[in-house]
Amino acid sequence: MKRRSFLQTTSAAAITASWTGNAFAQAKNNRDITYEPNRPLESQGLRIRDAVKILKKGERGNVPPVLREEILDNPNAVFIIYAGIKTERGEDGKIKPCPDQIERFGFRASELVFRKGTEKRGRTYIKPNIVGSLRKENPAVNSHGGIVHPYFIAGLADGLRNAGNSNLAIGARGALRHPEIVASGFQGLLDEHKIPLIEAHVQYFKDYKRSELMWHKNPEGVIARKFCSYKPTFEKKTTFINLAHAHVHPFGHTTLTLKNLQGIMPRGYGHTCDAWPTLDIWRRQLMDDFNPDFRENIEKSYIRHGNEGFKHWDHGGFYKQYVDAGGYAAFKNVRGAYELKRGEERTKALDDIYDVADSRLFLAEVWAQRMMDQTQVFPQPYVSMVEGVFSNGHDTGAVHSDYLTVGQSMAAVDAVTTWLMGHDPREVPYLRIAKERGVGNNDIASIPIYILDESGVKKVGDYRDLKRSRCGIHVYRLGDLGVKFF
Repeated sequence: MKRRSFLQTTSAAAITASWTGNAFAQAKNNRDITYEPNRPLESQGLRIRDAVKILKKGERGNVPPVLREEILDNPNAVFIIYAGIKTERGEDGKIKPCPDQIERFGFRASELVFRKGTEKRGRTYIKPNIVGSLRKENPAVNSHGGIVHPYFIAGLADGLRNAGNSNLAIGARGALRHPEIVASGFQGLLDEHKIPLIEAHVQYFKDYKRSELMWHKNPEGVIARKFCSYKPTFEKKTTFINLAHAHVHPFGHTTLTLKNLQGIMPRGYGHTCDAWPTLDIWRRQLMDDFNPDFRENIEKSYIRHGNEGFKHWDHGGFYKQYVDAGGYAAFKNVRGAYELKRGEERTKALDDIYDVADSRLFLAEVWAQRMMDQTQVFPQPYVSMVEGVFSNGHDTGAVHSDYLTVGQSMAAVDAVTTWLMGHDPREVPYLRIAKERGVGNNDIASIPIYILDESGVKKVGDYRDLKRSRCGIHVYRLGDLGVKFF
C-alpha cells in the first residue's frame, strides 16, 4: 500500500511522559533513547570462559532434568502453575517481602515441571531475566516486579539438584552490575545455594574471547544475517532453560521469553533495542553482519503493518514527523552529512538526524524484526518459563499475579502470559510479527492451555475464564486496554 494510506489512519498524538525518566537515563542526546556508553566496569564477577571451565569439570555424574511427559508430548501447549503466595502490601504501598514462600515455589515448580533423567552428561544453563533493579536499597529479598525473583531462582536450582542435576549455572548480560549483585544480597544467596552466575557483560565487544562465543547465520534476515550467542547456552549437551519474568517494556510490548533471548547474546549483538536512525553509529562494528538495505526494509514493513492496523503504530507521531521532514531522502542527506563532520559540528549533525528521524521512529518494528532474525535460527530452548508471581505494569507497578507459565514454544508461552497480563496477544505487534515470520502462534484461542498442580494436568476449556491482571504497557496504558487507538 502507499505510504499516504498509512498516514491517513494514524494519530499524531503527542508523546506521553512515559518515554522520559529512568528508562532512558543513559541517553547521550535527549532524543536518543538507546545509546549505551562504554562505561568502565568496576568489577566483573564470573566470566564466561571461567564458568564454561567449571561446568566442563562438573559433567561427570550430572543427571540432566527431563520435562514431564505431558509437556514433552504437547510442544505447542502452555501450562500454568499457580503459586499460592500469601502476602499483602505494607503502609508504603509495596508488596511485603516473602522470600521463603518464593523459594518454596521455585522448588515446587521444579518438581512439577521436571522428572529425574536417566543419562549422565552435560550441564544445565538457566537464563533468568535479572537485567537490573537490584541494589542495596532494593535487596534480593524484596517482592520484585521487574525481574525473576532471586529466591525463585534459588528454589528452582535446589529442586533440579534434588533430581540429580548437580551441574548448573545461571547467567546475565544486561544492566545488572557486579557491585549491585553483591550489595543487594543476591551474591550471598547464590553462594549459599552454590549457583555460579555468569556475568556476560564486558566493556567492549573485543573483550569477548572467541572461545566464549557461538556464531549463527540467517541469510534471509530482515536486518541481521549474522550474530552470536555466548556459551554454554546452545552447546551440545546443554539443557537450556529460558526463564523470563512477566513485565513490560517502554517500547510497547511485554517482556517475556522471546525478549529474554537478548540476554544470551553478547554486548552489541544483544542490544536489539537500538534505534533505526543511529544503529550504525553506535554499533559500527556490527554493520558487516547487517543487510546494507536494512533501513529500507524496516520502513517498508512498518508501513505495511501500519496499513494492517497495528495498534498504536504511530504513537507520538514520529512517522508523521519523519514524512513531513522529507522522509528517507532527507534522512539519507543528513546521515551522510554527519559522517563528514567532526567535533562540535558532528554533535550538531547528530541533532539534525533526530530532527528528521526521532530515535523512537520504527522502534517496535526494529526490535521485533531483529529478534525474529535471531529466533528463527537459534536452537529452541529445552523449555521456556515466565515467572509472574509479581508481574509488573507501567501504570500499576508490581501486581500480585501468582503464576508461572511453562511450555516449549516461546511464542505460545508469551501469548498466554500476555493474555494473563491483560492484553490480547493477537494485537501486540511483536507477537503478530512472530506469527508472520513463522516463529510461533499468537492466537490465544488456538493454543492448548493446561493448569498444572500436584493433582495432575487439567485442560482449560475457555481461555477467557482465566484470571487476568491489568499490567499496562507504556503506550497501551490501562485506560486503553481493550480500546482501539485509531
